[in-house]
Amino acid sequence: MSLQTHLAALPEFRRQNKNFRHYLVDILAISVLATLCGADDFEEITLFGQQKYALLRRYLALPHGPPAVDTYRRVFERLDVARFNACFMAWMQEVLPAEEANHICIDGKTLRGSGQKPLHVVSAVASASGLSLAQVTGQGKGQELGAVPDLLALLDLRGALVSLDALSCQPAVAQQIVAQGGDYLLGLKANQPTLLAEAERGLLKLPEAQAFTRWAYAADRTPLHYQVWTQTDLRWVDEAGRWPGLATLIRVQTTSQPTACAPVCYQRYYLSSRAGLTPAQADGFVRGHWAIENALHWQLDVTFGEDDHHLRAQQAAQNLTLVRKMALNLLKQDPTKRSIKNKRKRLAWDEPFLERLLAALCTPAA
Repeated sequence: MSLQTHLAALPEFRRQNKNFRHYLVDILAISVLATLCGADDFEEITLFGQQKYALLRRYLALPHGPPAVDTYRRVFERLDVARFNACFMAWMQEVLPAEEANHICIDGKTLRGSGQKPLHVVSAVASASGLSLAQVTGQGKGQELGAVPDLLALLDLRGALVSLDALSCQPAVAQQIVAQGGDYLLGLKANQPTLLAEAERGLLKLPEAQAFTRWAYAADRTPLHYQVWTQTDLRWVDEAGRWPGLATLIRVQTTSQPTACAPVCYQRYYLSSRAGLTPAQADGFVRGHWAIENALHWQLDVTFGEDDHHLRAQQAAQNLTLVRKMALNLLKQDPTKRSIKNKRKRLAWDEPFLERLLAALCTPAA
C-alpha cells in the first residue's frame, strides 16, 4: 500500500458541516509533499499546494482547490498524535520488514522552538537503513527516560538488538527489551557506579591481543585508533542478577594522535544481553548506534532546519516532526545518488522527478 492509503486510514476528527471542504488525506499528503520539496512551515506548505495544484489534482481529490493556511494549522493542532504515529508505524512496517530492523537505535532530541518548556522527542531508527520507525514525546529532556518504555512498547523487538545511551542504562529498561524478545546494548557510565567499577576492573586486564582494532579519522583529519574488547565470562560480576540476561561487557578504547601533541586516550563501556558477542560485532553495533545522530537528528537539524522552527502549539509541533520523518524516509528510499539536500531541491525544481516520487506516496485518482 502507498503512504496515501495509510494516511487515508486515519479517522476523520473534524465536524462534518457545510464548511467542510477538504479531505483529511489531501491535507496530510500535500504537507508531506511540500516538506519533501523544501517547505518548512504552514505558509510554505500552502504556497506549494497553490503552485502545484495542476499536478496534485491528478493524484488527490481536492474538490474545492488547495487548502488555505488556516486549514493546515487547525488540522495539525488537533490531529491525534498517537493515531498519526500509528499510521506512520504501519507504513514503515510495510516498507521495512522486521528482519531488516535487526539493530534499532533509540535516542532523544529536543524541539527547541516548541515553547518555554520544549518538547523532547524520543525516536527509534533502523541502523542499517537509517529509516525512522516511531516516536514518543516527553515534556523536556529530563523526561526522555520516562518516554523510552512507551516507545519500546510500540516496537516489535523480536530478534533485534536495541541500543540506547547511558541515560537509559536501567534494569527496568533492560527487562522490558528482553521481555519483548530483543537484546539490549546499553552505554555504561557513572549512573551505575558499582557495575561500571566492576567492568573497569575486569576489562582493563584483558590483553591487547584479544582486541579488535581499526583506524579512522576525525573531522579535522586527526588519526583515531579504536580497540574493542568483550568479556563473556561474567562469573565475577556481582551485579549480574540485576540485569536480565546480561551476557557481555564491552570496552571501547579510543586514542587520538594529534601531530604536535601527546596521544589522548579514553574508554567507554557497554553491557549487552547478546550472547557470544565478538569484539568485531560489538564494534559494529557501537558504531551503528550513531545512525540515529547522523541519519536522523543531523538531517532534521541541518537539512530540514528543525531547530529554527518556532511553533508554540505543541501538538502541531509533534505532528510536523512526524511529517518531516515521513519525508526523510521517502527521500532515503529514492535510489538516486544525491544528498538529501539536493534531492529536496531537485524535487522542487524538476516536476517530472517530483511526479515519479509521487508514486511512492499517492495512488492516482480515478
